[in-house]
Amino acid sequence: MKNCIIIGDAVTVLKRFPAESIDTCVTSPPYYGLRDYGAEGQIGLEKTPQLYIARLVEVSNEVKRVL
Repeated sequence: MKNCIIIGDAVTVLKRFPAESIDTCVTSPPYYGLRDYGAEGQIGLEKTPQLYIARLVEVSNEVKRVL
């Protein structure tokens, strides 16, 4: 895939890509507890701030791996 926008759960989608296979990642994670987008498992509605941070770290680790 070249020059495309990919939509989906960040961790699930990123795990499909080999390491160092992506040139750019643009993201805007939601603030903790601010909005409900009605998506199952969405980031930002975790039960505690600690779980929210853990989820952001999980996504960030995958972004780092593929970049």
